[in-house]
Amino acid sequence: MSTEPPISSATSMRSSSASAIRVEQIKTLYDSIASLVAINLVVSTALVYVFWGAVAPKWLLLWMTAMLVMLGTRVAIYLSFKQRFEVSKLRRYQAFLILGSASAGIIWGAGGLIMFLPGQLEFQLLILLSLLAMAAGSAFSLSIYLPAYYAFVPLMLAPITLRLLLIGDTVHSALASVTIVFLIAQTVFNIKINRSLSSAMELRFENLDLIDQLKEQKVEAEEANSAKSRFLAAASHDLRQPLYALTLFVSALEERMSSTEDREITNKIKRSADSLQSLFEALLDISKLDAGTVDVQKTDFDLQPMYKRLAVEFDPQAAQRNVTITWPTGNFAVRSEPALLEQILRNYVANAFRYTKAGEINVASVPTDDGVKISISDTGIGISPENQKAIFEEFYQLGNPERDRQKGLGLGLSIVQRAAQLLDHNIEVVSQVGQGSTFSVTVEAATQSGDLESVTSNPTSGNTLISARPLIVVIDDEESIRDGMEQLLSSWGCEVILGASANDVIAQLDVEQRKPDGAISDYRLRDAQTGVDAIESINRACNSTIPALIVTGDTESQLQIDLRTKGYQVLHKPVQPAKLRAFLRSLPKQGNSSLAGGIDPAPV
Repeated sequence: MSTEPPISSATSMRSSSASAIRVEQIKTLYDSIASLVAINLVVSTALVYVFWGAVAPKWLLLWMTAMLVMLGTRVAIYLSFKQRFEVSKLRRYQAFLILGSASAGIIWGAGGLIMFLPGQLEFQLLILLSLLAMAAGSAFSLSIYLPAYYAFVPLMLAPITLRLLLIGDTVHSALASVTIVFLIAQTVFNIKINRSLSSAMELRFENLDLIDQLKEQKVEAEEANSAKSRFLAAASHDLRQPLYALTLFVSALEERMSSTEDREITNKIKRSADSLQSLFEALLDISKLDAGTVDVQKTDFDLQPMYKRLAVEFDPQAAQRNVTITWPTGNFAVRSEPALLEQILRNYVANAFRYTKAGEINVASVPTDDGVKISISDTGIGISPENQKAIFEEFYQLGNPERDRQKGLGLGLSIVQRAAQLLDHNIEVVSQVGQGSTFSVTVEAATQSGDLESVTSNPTSGNTLISARPLIVVIDDEESIRDGMEQLLSSWGCEVILGASANDVIAQLDVEQRKPDGAISDYRLRDAQTGVDAIESINRACNSTIPALIVTGDTESQLQIDLRTKGYQVLHKPVQPAKLRAFLRSLPKQGNSSLAGGIDPAPV
C-alpha cells in the first residue's frame, strides 16, 4: 500500500505552508519599518541641507513635506500593526506595504528630478549616488517581500535614469547605463535572497511541524506505554488469581491423597500447574522488559545475602540431583537493581542445573577494573560456538526438539539478556562442547562500603503439620481463593476465618471473642482498599499487632520495599504452599487466643 499522502492533503499542506511564510514575510517587513523610516528621514534631511540654496526652497520644502507625510503615515500604520495583528487582515497589510513602498519610490524619484541640477555634474552625481545607495540599502529589508521592492526601487530610479538618457551625451548615457545594469543586478540578487529566505522559512515551519508531530507521537507513545503498564498490571494480578487458586486446591488435594496412585495423579497435576506458572512468569517478565515498564532503581548492596537466598532455593535441588554447587564465601558490594540482578543469577543457575545431569556448578565473584564479575560455571554438555548467540533468543533450547516442559521453556536466557541491557551490565558466555559452560555478568562496584543489606533467607520448608492450632484470618475478595486457602490451611491443622474485607473478619472475631495468631491478605481488595488497610483495621480492633503476610500479584520493586519497611512479609502470586507453611512456622505459638474484652469494630 502506498504511504504517500493524498494529492488534496499535500496541496493543503503546501497552501498552509505558503500562507505561514507570507505571514512571516509581512511581519518581518513591518518590524523593519522603524529603521526604514529613520534612514529615509536622515538621508532626506541631509539632501535638503546640501541642496539648500542650489535648488529653489519652495520645491525642497514641498518635497520634504511630502516625505514627512509619507513617513508619518507609515509610522501610524506600523503602530496599528504592532498593537493588534490579525491574520484575517493579511491582504490589507500587504496593500499598505506595497502602497507605502510605491509612495516612497515616487517621492524619492521626484526628489531625483528636483535635485538634478542641469550643467552641475557634481550635484547630479551626488543625487544619483544617493538614490543608488537607497536602492542598495533596500535589499536588506525589501528582499524578503518582493512586491514591496518592485514598488519602491524601479519607481525611485526610473525618473533620474530617463533624465540621464534624455541629455544624450556620452557621460550621462554611461551613467544611465550603469543605473540600468545596477537595477537589473540588484533585482536578480534580491530574487535569490528572497528564495533563500523563503526556503529557510519553509524549512523552519517544516521543523516546527515535525516538532509538533514528535510531541504528538511522544504523547501517543506515553499513552501506549501507560496502556502497556495497565495491561501488565492487570495481567500480573488478574491472570495470577485463577493460577493461585489452582495451586491452593492442588496442594489441598495432595494433603488428602493417601493411596500411591492418587498421589501420582495429583503430582502430575501439580507438575502441570508448576509448568503453567513458570511459563506465565517468564512471559510476563519478557513482556514487562520489552514494554519498558520495569522501574530500575539502582542501589548499593552486598552480594552475600543474595547468594544465601539463592542457596536456600537451589541447594535442595543439588542434593537431589547429585550435583555439587558452591557459593562465594567472600562478600562484595555492588551497585545494581537487586531484584533484576537476582533474576539474572537465578536464571543462570537454573540453566546450569538444566544441562548438568551430574557434576559441579560453581558460583564465583571476582573483582575487576569494571566492577565485580559474577560467573556461574557448570560441567554440563557445553554449547557449540554457532549456538552461543542463539541461546539468548526466545524459546530456543539445546537438546529439546520435542519441547518437553520438564526441560524448561527456553526463556530464561532471553530474560537475562533483556534485564542486563536494562541494567547496562555486560554479560558473557564461554563454553566448550562436552566440557561445560561459564555464564557471567559484570556489575559496577558499590560507591558505599560496609554492611549495606541484612541477610534475609527464606525459612526452610517441610511437609509436617503446623504445631498447635493457630487461628489464621484470610482476606481476599475472590471466593475461589478463600475456598482454596481454607482447604489448604485446614489440612495443615489451622483454624481459619475467611472474609472479603476486614469488616467481615472483624465481625466473626467479635462473635468468637478471639484474636487471630496470623493474617493473610491479598494486597488489592474491593472499593480501593488494600491488604495493608485491612490488616491495620484488624490490629486496631484487636488492640494488637498481628503477624501478617501480604500476597500480591504486583511486581513493582518499590511496593515490595514499602511493604517490608512496614513490617509485612510479602509473597507473590501464585504462592507456593511451602512458603505459606514457612510463614505459619514463623508465628508465635499462641493458638486459640481469646479476648475477654471482645473485638472493637473498626470499619475499613
